[in-house]
Order: sequence, then structure tokens, then C-alpha cells
Amino acid sequence: MVRAERKYIDLMRQSTSGLFANWDPENPIKVGSYGRFDLDTMRFTVLGNIYNPEFQVLLDAVHGNLTMSDYPPELDPVEQDRIVTSAGARKQPFDPGAEFKKENFKKASFKMNFKFLSGKRSAVLVIHKPRLYHIPNNKVLDVLYRIPEFNGLFLVTSVYRCRAWSIYLSSKLEEVVSVALLPSKVGFNLEWWSSSDSDFVRQGTDNDGLASPLFTAKQKLPLIRRYMRGMPVPDPEPGDKFWIEGCPGWEPVDEDGYEDPIWDEDYEPPVARVWRRIMCKSNMTRW
Repeated sequence: MVRAERKYIDLMRQSTSGLFANWDPENPIKVGSYGRFDLDTMRFTVLGNIYNPEFQVLLDAVHGNLTMSDYPPELDPVEQDRIVTSAGARKQPFDPGAEFKKENFKKASFKMNFKFLSGKRSAVLVIHKPRLYHIPNNKVLDVLYRIPEFNGLFLVTSVYRCRAWSIYLSSKLEEVVSVALLPSKVGFNLEWWSSSDSDFVRQGTDNDGLASPLFTAKQKLPLIRRYMRGMPVPDPEPGDKFWIEGCPGWEPVDEDGYEDPIWDEDYEPPVARVWRRIMCKSNMTRW
């Protein structure tokens, strides 16, 4: 049995810079959510949201003059289609094969072939016209940093929203998969077409543009030191990056999504082992 979700999330994490993948984009991750990653499923477990009314109590404890409703998330302009491929996956010109007429794809909003190498699983994510939805780039994050309840937790600072998305996790065989986004036969909607009927093809559309296939989750920088014994931990200065890419805590997985037995601590480079322990130690904290 393949643990496809775990394998896909792990591959996307390796293939993006500071982003996490959502195996179920129709169940959107909201900007401002905070929580931790489930080490078994690799899903993000939401414990709350900074835009919920009940969060104001924690905010008032560190800053009595700030209300999150005054700083709603911002929505950036529409971007070009985003394609994320992991190692072993290659983009190729669209060719649906002899059994399909190319004329049927003239009105496609997106069309491409992907070639997958044998011997390993690879993944592809296609996001149609994404828009970045994010916490405002101002003093909000500086104030949130002071909240002690965020120690050991992740904060979702941005989310990629879109109207259409396509996920594919390959088998361990060499294969070529064609993908196209076509006008729906009914109304003005869109619908996906794929040459593969694999169980690991996941595609969807959302007319409201709320689907969230990728998101950013950051942690508080844990390495803050007092200048002298007895002094309080200093607050971050404006512009300082005290929210960083944290360690979700899961171990590398094999081709089927299970913990890789080859990955043994004795063979982990000493520098990497020390850094991983520093970054992951705070994840063991509980409320």
C-alpha cells in the first residue's frame, strides 16, 4: 500500500522554497492559521487563527492597541500558471497521443506533457493562475512574535489560491502523462483532462478561487539570547526576520511514503544532525 499523501507532501517540500503542499486543495488552508504538522500524515493540524475573535485575548496580553481586523490578509495580482516538478519529472510539449485529436485541445487554458523516470516516484503540481493571499508586510508579524503561545507552533503567513489545480504522483515505472485544462461543456467553468487514470491523479476546479494547493508556514526564530542574565528576551526590531522556515519534524520517507529505513542517525552528517535537532526541538513543546 502506497502512502501517497506523505510521499507527495515530502516531494513537494523538497522541490519548493519554503512552501508546504496541500494534498486536498479543496479543503483550504487559511491565512493566519496556526498549529503543527502531524508527523504521521504530514498534514497541517490547525489549532486556531489569528483572525478569529477569540485570538484577541492573546494579542491584548502583548499589545493592547492592535486589532487583527484592522490588518486583513492582502491578495496579490494574478500570476502566471505555476508548475512544480520534483526530481525525476520532466516537462515536455503537449501531445495527447494518436487516439486523441489535437484539435480538441485548441481552447485549452493549459496543456503539457510530463515524463517520469523509472525506479522512483516523482510528483507534479500545476496551479492555474494563482494569487498569493498573505498577512500584510508590516508590524503585525513583529507583534505576533511576542506571543509566547506561538513557541513551537507554525503560523501560516501566506497561501496560494487558485481556480484550478492538478496533482500527479507517478508510479515507479517510466511513463508520459498528458494534462490539459479545458472549457467545460456546461457554462463557463473549467474542467481537467488527463491521459492517465491512475489513483494518484487529483484534479479540481473552484469558481471562487479558494482552493489552496501551496502555503507558507513559519516558526519563531528559537535562537534568541539575553544580553545579560536576568534580562528579558529582546523584542525583534522592525524588518528583522524573526519568523523563519522551521522544521516540520518528519523523517525522510521511502518511495512508498513510509519512513526510510536507510536513513539512520549514525549516517547523518554531524552538522545536519545538530541543526535538525535545534530546529525541531521546539516542535515537541505542547500547550
